[in-house]
Amino acid sequence: MTLAHAIGRQLEHPRGIGGWLTGHAMRVVNARPTALTIDALAVQAGGIVLDMGCGTGDALEALARKAGSGVVYALDQSDAMLAVARKRHARRIRAGSIVLNYGDFAALPFADASFDRVLASNVIYFWQNPYAVLVEILRVLKPAGRLSIYATDGTDMAKWSFVKHGTHILYTAAALDGLMATAPDSANFRQQRVSVGLGVHGLIATLDWSAA
Repeated sequence: MTLAHAIGRQLEHPRGIGGWLTGHAMRVVNARPTALTIDALAVQAGGIVLDMGCGTGDALEALARKAGSGVVYALDQSDAMLAVARKRHARRIRAGSIVLNYGDFAALPFADASFDRVLASNVIYFWQNPYAVLVEILRVLKPAGRLSIYATDGTDMAKWSFVKHGTHILYTAAALDGLMATAPDSANFRQQRVSVGLGVHGLIATLDWSAA
């Protein structure tokens, strides 16, 4: 296995010491994209929020501050990432303002209409069946809830060697539009392309769910 392939595999499913190192590297690289996507999410005080693919928990403190008396649920498919998040946010976890969960993106362990907001930052590349995941998100999203997704523009990502081994599904603006267009008519969708530094651009897709 080449180094590039190994990095791609760790990004897809972090584990062991390599996963720990990958998680810390992701924290630095993803800081601006995460902040921009949280802004797009517009979390309200008292809200119930899901950080879907929370990794080491980079977004959790900001989400918890915005939610105030609400609760932020964090879900990831990597025990290694959740272990780091558990240490980083031990105080808020004890207080009940952050709740960590291990689970499958395509079979979310939550009841229907559980969340006011869902954040999915830098995780869509690993949804093996993105249409099934989107259906699950809409299932757990409350009426008038909002989903915000961040993905680095696939046109830029295609130049990176570690994504050329089948570990990442790349999204151009058109591809992301195509996925979101599969949501029911009661969903309102918009997308923006943003600069995230070093000549790299990201896509922020925001969907407002109005299903009764």
